[in-house]
Amino acid sequence: MGLALLADSGVYMSMNPKKTLIALSGLGVVAIVTLVITADRTHKGLAAELVISNADIGIPGVSKMYAARLFNRGWWSIRVSRCDFVDDTLSPGKSVAYAVQRWDRAVGQWKTVVESSLSDFCKPYPLGIVKARSTSGLLWPGQSLSSGDEATAARVPCDVGDRGRFVVFVGAPGNYAMAVSTRDFVIDEHPQTDISLRLRH
Repeated sequence: MGLALLADSGVYMSMNPKKTLIALSGLGVVAIVTLVITADRTHKGLAAELVISNADIGIPGVSKMYAARLFNRGWWSIRVSRCDFVDDTLSPGKSVAYAVQRWDRAVGQWKTVVESSLSDFCKPYPLGIVKARSTSGLLWPGQSLSSGDEATAARVPCDVGDRGRFVVFVGAPGNYAMAVSTRDFVIDEHPQTDISLRLRH
């Protein structure tokens, strides 16, 4: 039999180690259930980071690709909507839904240029995705998911000198109440053609 001290009375009482173990196990289960429930209702602890890379994708005048990467910087797992896909090289991958916004100087607010929606997110397209499934899953501390690269500078009405940013949807595509934004960036190039070209890769 173990002994436990009642702090306010100075009296010792015996405790059953087996019962103590059961009580602690019960508390552990409650803690895990609480974390799982919280994972579905919060995006605190998530951060969206901007990723810029150089690439030649065949658009004259455009040499940069932009993407957002969603990181879990918190202490618990968080449920995130995502796309599980197979690309045209038959490689599996995962991506998150997002929007691209442009700062409208005339009205002093962010305006959406393009956004993922429930109807078009996670759909196959030529020379990109051959198989896709929209789902959700837990993003554990330290893990990240990417939006995938795109030629943001080639989007209309983006122009040289404009400020842009990505908004990553943690919940359903298009749900800004459950979303996080990257820092803004300045567009410094413009396509030298009027031909409609593929922007997402």
